[in-house]
Amino acid sequence: MKSFHWAIVTLILVWAQCAYADSVPTFNTQANIPIFPNDGTGDNEFFTFNGLGASMFGGGTAVCDWCLSGTTFALGSSVNPNVQIVTFDFVQGTVRFGGQTYPVVDLFNSSITALSSFTLPTSGKGTFTAIVPANLNGPIVGQADFPSGFFNLQIPPGELVLTFTFVPAQNGFPASYQFSQGKFLTTIPEPGTLGLMASGLAGIFGAILRKRNKPR
Repeated sequence: MKSFHWAIVTLILVWAQCAYADSVPTFNTQANIPIFPNDGTGDNEFFTFNGLGASMFGGGTAVCDWCLSGTTFALGSSVNPNVQIVTFDFVQGTVRFGGQTYPVVDLFNSSITALSSFTLPTSGKGTFTAIVPANLNGPIVGQADFPSGFFNLQIPPGELVLTFTFVPAQNGFPASYQFSQGKFLTTIPEPGTLGLMASGLAGIFGAILRKRNKPR
């Protein structure tokens, strides 16, 4: 009987998408954040957060040394693509709490930590794309219209996919690279992976039930 109870607890931990701690709900969501060069006017990033119980999108500003418009990088130079601040100026979406759906009022700032740097090519070409593992630092604190007010968004580890455009030498300036576009993206489990997980859990339950029903 104890094994059966432990299996129930395991299933809850595996499949639960919304946990509660200190009365502040925490929603586990996937993230997709396109980032563009920052020309100083802001609104150079957009975002989508999706998870069971929470769905929202909007736009804001990504503040980073490497994404400033006009910034050039020498061939063969190393780039650490940390994003110092990610703001969420424009937010639309909802969260579901206590069986009710509430509009999201605000999301507070976050940042992106790259877990490694990359090196630009030493020989120029049209574009260069780097993929770097990264974390959207959090949890991200949000505010909605439900009674407790605040909630957290827990974002899994992801990666930065960044594209740089080659700029040929001209007017006495050497050849270089400039950031053109990118995104922070968290990976979503493939259907096959989810199927294997479900099959494994079904096998655990089957073994437990057979043990319970076995004549003593």
